[in-house]
Amino acid sequence: MSGSDYSDDKKIRKIDSDILKFKQELQQAESEQAGIGARLDGEIERLRTDAKTKLDAYEAIRKRAREAEASWKEADKKYKKASGGKNAEISNTRKKVEGLKKRIKNAEKTKLKRIDEIEKGKMKIVEKAKKQKAKEMEKIKADEVGKVEEEKKRELGID
Repeated sequence: MSGSDYSDDKKIRKIDSDILKFKQELQQAESEQAGIGARLDGEIERLRTDAKTKLDAYEAIRKRAREAEASWKEADKKYKKASGGKNAEISNTRKKVEGLKKRIKNAEKTKLKRIDEIEKGKMKIVEKAKKQKAKEMEKIKADEVGKVEEEKKRELGID
């Protein structure tokens, strides 16, 4: 059976047309296939170079980030030390102030106690003087009463 025997058939002609079209597409695809490898190799090399450049940039940024982090940590360490020193100094000063206030309060209490003791001592002296004066006055009174009594007895002739 040869193809020419059926060339009058419409379907066969359509299939032959399709085969011819497919062969042309095959030639074109084979031609593209030959050039695609070189084109893709170029694209791959460009992408590899781009990736390498970006990796280098990334590594440089990472290095700067590590250096910045180390610098930050050092600065933070100094800050915390200074802050802690400040807090300790403030705490020590606060304790000193509280201690001095307490000492002043105690000294004032002691002073008031001493003033009270002195006042009590003065009052004792005053009371003692009053008692002594009262005794003296009592004696003078008794003497005066005795004199008046004696005088009246003499006047009255009572002896």
